[in-house]
Amino acid sequence: MARPNIRQIEAFNAVMKGGSISKAAETLFVSQPAVSKMIRAFEDACGFKLFVRASSRIRPTAEARRLFMETEKLQAGVARVENTAKAIRGLERGDLAVVAFPALSFRVLPRAAAQFMRAHKDISLQLLTRTSPSIASSMLTGEADFGISLLASQDPGISCRPFATCSMVCALPPDHRLIDRDCIDLAELAGDRLITLGRADTSHQLILAALSEAGVTLEFGVEAQMADAACALVSERLGVSLVPSLITPGWPEEKVVFKRTTPEIRMKIWLYTSAFEPVQKLALVLMENLRKDIGLIERSFGFEQ
Repeated sequence: MARPNIRQIEAFNAVMKGGSISKAAETLFVSQPAVSKMIRAFEDACGFKLFVRASSRIRPTAEARRLFMETEKLQAGVARVENTAKAIRGLERGDLAVVAFPALSFRVLPRAAAQFMRAHKDISLQLLTRTSPSIASSMLTGEADFGISLLASQDPGISCRPFATCSMVCALPPDHRLIDRDCIDLAELAGDRLITLGRADTSHQLILAALSEAGVTLEFGVEAQMADAACALVSERLGVSLVPSLITPGWPEEKVVFKRTTPEIRMKIWLYTSAFEPVQKLALVLMENLRKDIGLIERSFGFEQ
C-alpha cells in the first residue's frame, strides 16, 4: 500500500472545506479530474472510503471527518515549515552567535546588535566576550558563527581576513591641562601617570613603541585589565590612558574626554569565520552593521578606515 503524500492531503482537506470536488479544484488551481485522482489515491493509501455520493453531491464518511482533524494539523504544520523557510530566506529569523574582544563587545557590538534585532525580531542572538587569544578556540568549538579579534589566526579551521581598523585615543580627565587640544602629542604627556591596559593586552607593545617614537617616558603605576576600567580610573583623576576608540561611546564629557594622538596608534581588527562552512546571511547583515559602526567611531576622531 502506497503512503499518502502532501499533495493528496491538500486535495482531501480542500474537498472537506469546500464541500465539493469543483470547489477544491478552484482552491488548488487544478482540474476536477486531477482532484478526483488524488482523492482516489488517498483513499487507496488509507484503506477505506472517504466520500460517498448523495444525489449530485459528495458526503464525507465518519472516517473522513475523524481523519480531517489530523490532516488539518499536518497541513498547518507544513505551512509553518514553509513560512519559517521563507523567513530564513528573507533573513527574518534564525539563531546567531558572535564572539568578540572586550573593547568591541562592551559597547559597539551591543549597539550594532540592537539595530539588527529591531529589523529581525524573531532572531535568537548570543553575544560572547572573549580575549583575542581565546576567540579562535570559541570558533573552533562551534560556539560562534563568526568572531572579531585583534589577532590574526593561522588555524586551518578558521578563515581569517581584515575587517576594520581600530585606533587608540587618549583618555583625559576633564580638567587636564591639555583638554583644549584637538590632538594630543604623546610627548606632551611627559610627567603624567599612564593607566595601562596590562602587558598581555594586544595594544601594550604598540603603545610602548609609540611612546618610544615620541621620546617620552611616562610613570607606569596603575594597570587595568579592561579599557572601561581604565577610563573609570581616568575619571577619578588617577592619570591618563590610551584606550581603543571603540570604548568611547557613552562616556559623559564631565567624566572623561577622548582625543586623537600623534603619532597615531592603530590596530587591525580581524574577522574569523569557519573555513569549512558558508557564512549565513544573517551573520553578513550583522557584520555590515558592525563595520559601519566602527567606521563611524573612527571617523568621529578624524581617522579613515
